[in-house]
Amino acid sequence: MIDRPKIAIFFRPSGSGLEKFFGKLEAEVMEIVWENNPITIKRVIHFLNKKHAYAYTTIMTIMNRLVKKNVLHREKKGHSFIYLPQIGKQEFLEKSAEEIITSLMADYLDITVNTITRARKSKKK
Repeated sequence: MIDRPKIAIFFRPSGSGLEKFFGKLEAEVMEIVWENNPITIKRVIHFLNKKHAYAYTTIMTIMNRLVKKNVLHREKKGHSFIYLPQIGKQEFLEKSAEEIITSLMADYLDITVNTITRARKSKKK
């Protein structure tokens, strides 16, 4: 097993999709990186600018934040940096869900178990 730095997981229940874990632009960047890695900032901007014009420095700031959260890894290649995900999307989602549920169970075991049980029952109907 690869020893990775701990990924900073934030959870926003009201968010949609990856926005439960990231800001809107961070989520868009992560989708692009997961689908197109390794990747440079310029290449990410190429994908993002199909919908909205972002400045290089804005995307650089977002990607460097994701490096600090240990979701992305940055390597120097020539005169620029390439970015790679520290973890695949599926593994990120699984680890995030596990960490959130484990944390809730540590503080609110009965409520968490009852809620999960009710959710499973209602899904089966």
